Amino acid sequence: MTASHALRPTRDRSATERRIVEAVGRVLARDGFQGLGIRAVAREAAVDKQLLSRYFGTLDRLIAAYASGSDFWWCVDELIGDHLPAPEQETWAGWAPLIMERHVAALRARPITQQILIWELVEANPLSDVLAVVREERSADLLRRVALRVGRPPDASVRALVALFGAGATYLVLRARTYSHYVGFDLREAASWAEFMQTISAAMPPPPQASMRSRSRVPR
Repeated sequence: MTASHALRPTRDRSATERRIVEAVGRVLARDGFQGLGIRAVAREAAVDKQLLSRYFGTLDRLIAAYASGSDFWWCVDELIGDHLPAPEQETWAGWAPLIMERHVAALRARPITQQILIWELVEANPLSDVLAVVREERSADLLRRVALRVGRPPDASVRALVALFGAGATYLVLRARTYSHYVGFDLREAASWAEFMQTISAAMPPPPQASMRSRSRVPR
C-alpha cells in the first residue's frame, strides 16, 4: 500500500448519506421546494453531484429518504412508546392530551420541520406530497397503537377531534415563532398549554360503557 493510499480518507457511505439527507432539510427550510434540486443539495452537503446521484438516484428517492427519517417527523414511539408514562385511565380522553402534548414537544424540537410546514402552505407540489404521505402513515399508525391500548378503535368523532386538535396544536406552534399570543393565551406559558390539554381531554367522548351508565341515571 502506497503512502498516498494510506492517507486517503476512507469514505463512510452511511455518514455521507446521512449528511446528504440532513442537507435536504436545510435546503427546504431555507429555499422552499422550488429551490430543491440535486445540485442544491449536493452543494449544501459539500459532496459531488455524481456521488449523490449514485447513492440516491433521483430527487424523488432522496426526498423519500428524508421524509422517512425520524428526524423529519416524530415516530410513533415518541408519542406512545412503552418507555413513556401512560395516562391513569387508558381511554381516548386519557391519551388525547398526552399525545398532543408530546406532538407539540416533537414539533418544537424540529425547527426545520416547522419551516417546511410553513412552506407547504405557500406552495404544494409532488415533493410536498411525499412528505405528507409519511405524516399520514405515522398518524394512522399512532391511532392503531392507541386503539390497542384503549381496547377499541376510534370512532368518527374521535378521529375528527384528533384531526382538529392536531391541526390546531401544529398551527399554534408555528404561530408562536412570530407571535406570542393567540385569543388571549400566551403561547410561551406552560399554563396556556395545560389549559389546552385539559380542554382536549374534556372534549373527547366517554367510553361507551360510561356513556350508557350516564344515560341510565337520567330520571324518566
